[in-house]
Order: sequence, then C-alpha cells, then structure tokens
Amino acid sequence: MMLKDLVDTNKPFVIYKKPYSGKLNVWQQMDGQLYISNDLSQSGYYFAPYDFTKHPVVVFPSHLSVKQDILIREINVDNTKRMRISEPEIRKFEAVAYQDKVAKAVQLIKNGKLHKIVLSRDFKVLSFGFGKFEALLKLMNVYEQSYVYLWHHPKVGTWMGATPELLAQYQTGIFQTIALAGTLAYDTVTPVTWQLKEINEQQFVTDYIVANLQKSGSNLKVTKPTTVYQGHLAHIRTDISAEINSANLSDVILDLHPTPAVCGLPVKKAKAYITEIENRDRNYYSGFLGEKTENFASLYVNLRSMEVKQDHLRLHVGGGIVADSNPEQEWREILMKSKVLLSVLA
Repeated sequence: MMLKDLVDTNKPFVIYKKPYSGKLNVWQQMDGQLYISNDLSQSGYYFAPYDFTKHPVVVFPSHLSVKQDILIREINVDNTKRMRISEPEIRKFEAVAYQDKVAKAVQLIKNGKLHKIVLSRDFKVLSFGFGKFEALLKLMNVYEQSYVYLWHHPKVGTWMGATPELLAQYQTGIFQTIALAGTLAYDTVTPVTWQLKEINEQQFVTDYIVANLQKSGSNLKVTKPTTVYQGHLAHIRTDISAEINSANLSDVILDLHPTPAVCGLPVKKAKAYITEIENRDRNYYSGFLGEKTENFASLYVNLRSMEVKQDHLRLHVGGGIVADSNPEQEWREILMKSKVLLSVLA
C-alpha cells in the first residue's frame, strides 16, 4: 500500500521518522481493535497519555502489525498541494486568563509549595485542504533533529507532531534519556543567551531524572548542559545514561513519566496543581510514544503536537514556570511556540 493511501484509510497506523534518520518507519495494525497495556508489558508501538487515569495507553501489538521502512528520498512529494491554516483562535480574555494562571503558579512556588510547574493550553486552528501526509513531510523537512510522527486509531483519533525530547532509549542493558528544558526563539543570527530562569528550570529536570535512575541503575553518566536547536527554537539539554536490568525497564519508564519537563517538581504535587489550575484535559499531549519490547525501548515525550480534526487542528503547547517567571513573557512564549509550528505547515 502506498503511504498516501495508508493515511487515507481508517485502520490503526503510525508513520514516524527518528532524529537525523533518512527513512520513514511505518506500522500498520492489521485489525481495528483497541489494545491497551498500561503496564507496558506488551511488545509493540505505544501511544500513551499524560494521565493514565483519563485515557488508555494504546499499543499496536508487534505480532498484529505489519512494519515497513521507506527511504525518504524515494518518496514522491506533491509540491502543488496548498493548505490554508488560520491564525489560532484567541479571544480577548484568554491572554489575561493564562497570565492569571501563571501568576497563581508563581505564588505557589514562592510560598514553597512547588519548585517548578509546567502549564499548558491548546489553540484551535481552522484548516482548509489539510493533507496529513503532506504536513508530515513538511515537519520532517524542518525538524530534522526531532522525532516526527503521524499516528491514527479510529477509536482514539489522529495526532501528529515533532518532538525533541527523548524519554527512554534502551538497548543492550544501557538506558539513555535527556533532560530538555528552556525555550528561546532562534534566528541563526542572534546568539542564544540563557537567563537564570531557563538554567534553573533545566537543572530541576536533570536532578529529578538522576535521582530516579539512581534507584535502579548503576554506572550513571551525566553530561554538561549544552544548547541544542530544533527548527526555530533553542533548548538546554543534558544527556543521562545508566546500566539498567531489562526486568526493571517498564518500571523505570513509568517512574520517569511524567517528567518535570512536562509536569513540575515535586511531580505529584505539581500534577495535582496542574489539574486545578489548567482546568483542561491534556489528552495525549505530554504523554509518550514509540517502540518498546522486553529488552528494547525507543520512546519520546509527545511535545509540539496537535490533534487533527475534520475541519480544524488543536495545537497543544506549554511552558515551565519557576519563581522568577513573568506572566506576560510566558504568554508570549506559548504563542511563539504555536506560531512556529503553524509556520511550518502553512
């Protein structure tokens, strides 16, 4: 089956490209059933939500799926297809409402309730002539360094995105992950200068991951923070690895989710406050996705993503809040993130 035809079917499938890869990986589940594996015990391709109590952890079982690799250079691209996408629908009071939420979060941090919290929201964007496969190719072209995907299940919906954040890479006993946080617009001309706010935010994530891996891992290795670039955005990244027994793999992954990069610190308190302050369902945004077997994992955090509806897109974006966060600046940051993604697709 041609890729374009696969996208237009209503069977469960995922098409994805790993960072810096020159090929597309395709999984197609042979039936239309919804398979769930909240404990990550099955071998297959996973699509997990932010909150396991609200949505199922969907898996395309390996033994019920057909897999194929396709070289990207062999794909014929229709450059004549044009998509029209509107600006995000933002009502006048929404900027103030979001800034009030940020101010509330900052006060919680200053009162000692939290060290950090990640707030998010969604934007509805009208789309006309939206081609899912064409949009996937556009994202791949711009976000070479990211995990780019298009995922569909008839009983769940359609999602796509380009995420820079690795949750878990596991092979031959070595577990690898990254602490990624801090976001600045990048124009290839102006040097990136990180402020204390972004530096502290990223260090919180690093410390949390290291503390978790020390519980069940050995030979822990942590790199110095570096600046990495994803499309038109810059982030701070630290690489972390440890030796892990494969019997503990699922538990290690579940202990890391959600990370402080999408939730906050302390994680349980931050998650509770997120439910109260955001007052929305994140759905599969800030969950994770990718392959996992008994002794292998390649999973990514579902950031910079969107739900694809019949006549519109729903973009999900967020930002980390710390003690010196500025509400107006945080609002500008999430607007910037949404527009960067839209600029790729338009």
